[in-house]
Amino acid sequence: ETFGWAYAGDSLVAILAGQLASITAAKQGPTGPFTLSVLFLTIGSLLTLLTWGENTAPQQKKEANNAENGAEGTEKSSNSIKAALEVMSKDKRILLLGAVQALFEGAMYIFVLQWPPAIKAAILSSPLFSSAAAAVPFGGIFSCFMACCLLGSTLFGVLAKWGVQVERSFASMLYVAALAISAATYFGSAHLSVLVAAFFVFEACVGMYFPSIGTLRSRYLPDAQRSVIMNLFGIPLNLIVVSVFLSINTLGVSGALTCASAALGIASLCMTLLANSAKKE
Repeated sequence: ETFGWAYAGDSLVAILAGQLASITAAKQGPTGPFTLSVLFLTIGSLLTLLTWGENTAPQQKKEANNAENGAEGTEKSSNSIKAALEVMSKDKRILLLGAVQALFEGAMYIFVLQWPPAIKAAILSSPLFSSAAAAVPFGGIFSCFMACCLLGSTLFGVLAKWGVQVERSFASMLYVAALAISAATYFGSAHLSVLVAAFFVFEACVGMYFPSIGTLRSRYLPDAQRSVIMNLFGIPLNLIVVSVFLSINTLGVSGALTCASAALGIASLCMTLLANSAKKE
């Protein structure tokens, strides 16, 4: 529930950001939102510098941990890549969770860079809106996406209150996300309404994804190796995104979205295996 509220707050801020970006772009051109972002980055940096303290464990707790482990170097060695790989190799649930994270976030980053040209192409192919193609309200569309994210994170909180198993709701969400991107890929280019509806559904899934993955990471990843394991999860994620965009001239928008839908389909299967494993336990 806490993760759901946290990401709901992120969505509310993002909705406002989309509106500010749209207004700034209308007045200063496409570089206006980037200029405005400098102000917010500066404010965020100052707040972090002045109000955040270093997140370190108390000295007594450190000494107790060292005494329990039997050596001062145990904590350092437990955070090594080798130790993280050993933990991952012994628990298939961690591998499945890592696959889900890499595949879903890879598909999400592909979507992030492909939705503007996809929507613009659909508008150009529509006889009703082709004259307005040069003035696509990207900021307003982004705010709508973030409203869908808010809906998704709120739905996660509701399901958590109802006692629905996170693994099950997560798996169902991934199947819905895969179907949404598949619909956008195969029907969206000729039907603007289908494309927009599919993108809205996918963004709702994104809103549900972040609190879900945060919950499962806290459940399955051991504290001592969590940071290292999460960095290792980023390797296949980056490979997916870089591979697709190095081939973007060949793939095009539809090809990139096809890769995203395939990644989501595989992620759905991995999450189903993880959910079945959790059910047996």
